[in-house]
Amino acid sequence: MNRQFRGKAFTLIELLVVISIIALLIGILLPALGAARRVARQMQNSTQIRGIQQSLVMFSQGNNSYYPGKNTQGAVAAATDLYDGDGTAQSGEDGYAPMLRFRELLEDNYFEGEYAVSPSETKTAWGGTGTSVQQIHISYGLLDIADAGQRTREWRDTSNSEAVVIADRAIDNNDSGSNNIKSVHTNPTKDTKEWRGSVGFNDNHVSFVATHDDQSTQYGDTTIHNDNLFNKTNAFASDSVDVTTSGGTTAVPDADNGNLAWESSISAIDDGDDTGKSSSTRP
Repeated sequence: MNRQFRGKAFTLIELLVVISIIALLIGILLPALGAARRVARQMQNSTQIRGIQQSLVMFSQGNNSYYPGKNTQGAVAAATDLYDGDGTAQSGEDGYAPMLRFRELLEDNYFEGEYAVSPSETKTAWGGTGTSVQQIHISYGLLDIADAGQRTREWRDTSNSEAVVIADRAIDNNDSGSNNIKSVHTNPTKDTKEWRGSVGFNDNHVSFVATHDDQSTQYGDTTIHNDNLFNKTNAFASDSVDVTTSGGTTAVPDADNGNLAWESSISAIDDGDDTGKSSSTRP
C-alpha cells in the first residue's frame, strides 16, 4: 500500500508573519547600508585629498619647496611656464588659478584625472595631456594664493599642521543672493547653509569636519580662531576674525586667514554653472 505524506504547509498567518519580519529587516538594513556607503565614500574622498597633498609635496621637492603655481623663487608663475610650457595656456589664467595648478600636477602624471573627482559626485575626468582643466574636472578647492601675505607663504612644503591647503569645494546654494553654501556631502534646502567635508592640512593629515566655519587655523605666525575656509574676510561668520599674535588676541576685520579658491583666483565658491556638463551629486 502506498502512503502519501504531506509536509505541514504555512498557514496564511504564518506567511504574513514571515513577510512582516523580512520587511522589517529590510527597513532596518537599507538605511544602514546607505550610511555605510556614505562613510566609505567619505573615507575614499579623504584618501584622495591626502594623495593630492602628497603630490604637492613631491612636486615641491623639484621646485625649491614651492607647490605648483609658483616658480623656484616663490613667485606666481605665468601660464606659459606651467605644465612644461606646452603652449596651450588657458586663457586669462596664471598660477593663481586652481585649475592650472591642478593641470600642472596632472600633466606631470602625479595622479590620474579620476583622482581629482570626489567619489561623492559624478564629474568628467580630465581629458589628458594638452587639454584644459575646467571646473567639470575638479571637485576640490586649493589655497588662494592671489594675495601677498602669510596665506600665500604656506603654498610650499612647511609641514604646518594648522594650515589648510586643500578641501572639498563650496557649492553655491542660493536663490535669493545670501551667502549660503553646501558641499558634495550635504543636500540642504535652498537658501540654507550646510557644508561639511574633508580638509587637508600642510602636514598631510586630513580631517572630515562638520562645518567650514569657526575653524582654528594658522598661516605663518598668525592664528585664526574662527576661520571661514571659503572667505578671506570671514564674512559668512562675522564681521571680523580673532587673531592671535605675539601681542595677544584681537578682532581683525580683514585678517590673513585661510581661503580656498576653486574656479579662479577670485572665486572660492562653485556657482553651479556647469551648462551642458555632468556635475551631479551622488546620494
